[in-house]
Amino acid sequence: MTKKNKVKKVSSIIKDIINQDQLINGINNVKVINSCKKIVGKNIINYIEKIKFKNGDLYIKLKSAPLRNELNFKKEILLENINTDLKEKIVEKIIFN
Repeated sequence: MTKKNKVKKVSSIIKDIINQDQLINGINNVKVINSCKKIVGKNIINYIEKIKFKNGDLYIKLKSAPLRNELNFKKEILLENINTDLKEKIVEKIIFN
């Protein structure tokens, strides 16, 4: 009895691993959070307690109510800038807490 070993390129194996649903979700989570931090800048990052990305929704918990109010007015611009930075529409909605 002989075994037939299929030879695969390393790049093909890596793509197969990355394309697993759980790994894609984790990678998107990191990409979205890093993009959000890059877009809002260092000053606003100081007022962020927590950032969470789940099912297309980006949750941002802020320490400052006036800042939360101000960012709510700029929510659509922020959403567009994050998706532009990511080069795909991953974030569907931003929710400030």
